[in-house]
Amino acid sequence: MNSAAHSPSSLIDLTHVQKSYDGKTLVIKDLNLSIAKGEFLTLLGASGSGKTTTLMMLAGFETPTRGEIRMAGKPIQNVPAHKRGMGMVFQNYALFPHMTVSENLAYPLKMRGLDRSTIETKVKRAIDMVQLHDMQLRRPSELSGGQQQRVALARAMVFEPQVILMDEPLGALDKNLREHMQYEIKQLHRSLGVTVVYVTHDQGEALTMSDRVAVFHQGDIAQIGAPTTLYEHPENAYVATFIGENNVLHGQLKGRQGEQVDVALNAGLNTRGVAVGALGATGQDIQLLIRPEKVRLCAIGPSSYQATLADRVYLGDHIRVHLKLSNGDTLIVKTANDQSINALRNGQPVGFTWNPEDARVFTAR
Repeated sequence: MNSAAHSPSSLIDLTHVQKSYDGKTLVIKDLNLSIAKGEFLTLLGASGSGKTTTLMMLAGFETPTRGEIRMAGKPIQNVPAHKRGMGMVFQNYALFPHMTVSENLAYPLKMRGLDRSTIETKVKRAIDMVQLHDMQLRRPSELSGGQQQRVALARAMVFEPQVILMDEPLGALDKNLREHMQYEIKQLHRSLGVTVVYVTHDQGEALTMSDRVAVFHQGDIAQIGAPTTLYEHPENAYVATFIGENNVLHGQLKGRQGEQVDVALNAGLNTRGVAVGALGATGQDIQLLIRPEKVRLCAIGPSSYQATLADRVYLGDHIRVHLKLSNGDTLIVKTANDQSINALRNGQPVGFTWNPEDARVFTAR
């Protein structure tokens, strides 16, 4: 699926864009994507899915094999990168090592022929923006990773571009600093109103920062939408398993009741879930996906299912419970850290259940 209707409010439009490096294999198959002015759009996907190639075509470092890229209604696929007016932030920062912070920030302004007074004003504003006071005279080697990333951000923003492109900008940072920089980038986006196109393979980062996320898969967009839509209402099994965590249980379709279907799982469970896509006839092989936090432990009874406790993993604020089903499949349950869970013993039979509206049923693949 390749969904992204054109909108009059869009700033950037990619229409039927294809990209091949060898003239045979399409790394981007038929991309249609509209990016609204002022939005934070993340291109999310595994390695080789096409997300970075798409960003490089937007930046002007790659040229589409076919199709058109427009910005504010004007074709830009043949416009050189330095004339597109887009800021770029790379994972490796790409700072000039021999230049100070101020000189790094002034460089793109000098290239645009601005006068000295204007450059000084804009550099000071950019330094204030990323809170790097007293760092102006330091060189990149004298800065921490987080400080270097701030300089790279400031340099991308210093000439006030309409669009900022970010290619895995936080990939080299440790977890705590990465989370802090996610917050800072989002706050800058909100305060400046600039359009951001952000590439990452980190689903948590995409969910945290984005207005919309485009999930790339094998050169196509598998689904595009708000983070909550992708997480709660995936349109296909790939998105459901790529965004967040899911238990995948296999079985057969038994019947339909409106939006929901009855299924018989190979683990011996007769249950129900929400049908997604065309499922075919009764007896069709299906896969049911249920998120660990949607499964509830309960007393064994007529309205619950039964499994054997295989393991518990203590994670501080919650516990991951591993249940073994009758056919040997494992079901992961994410539950609050409380005494009743800690009292359970491995090998003990336990009850569990879920709401049918929380389960998604897809054709088996």
